[in-house]
Amino acid sequence: MQSKNEKDTFIDACTTQLLSLYKASKDGKKVDAEKYRVQGFMHAGELMGLISKEEGKALIADLHVEVFGETINERAQRKRKLEALKESDLDAYFAIPAIERR
Repeated sequence: MQSKNEKDTFIDACTTQLLSLYKASKDGKKVDAEKYRVQGFMHAGELMGLISKEEGKALIADLHVEVFGETINERAQRKRKLEALKESDLDAYFAIPAIERR
């Protein structure tokens, strides 16, 4: 079992990395490498007993809502709808302001 201070330090590091990842994604940057790095970091924390899988999922979900203003599922659904619109009616897709299509 790790000390409370080590756990808090680890969760703070996860929070910093996730916020950076989400903000870069929100700005339209490609974040695949960072995403995999954060996943690996959090998995290592699970193996070391610093965070549970449930705590990690909750942290991811909470920070996603904080940055994007919607849940991961809501955002994915919205993006799927935009992709479908883009394929079916390009004019309607481009009628939506670019800032709203992110």
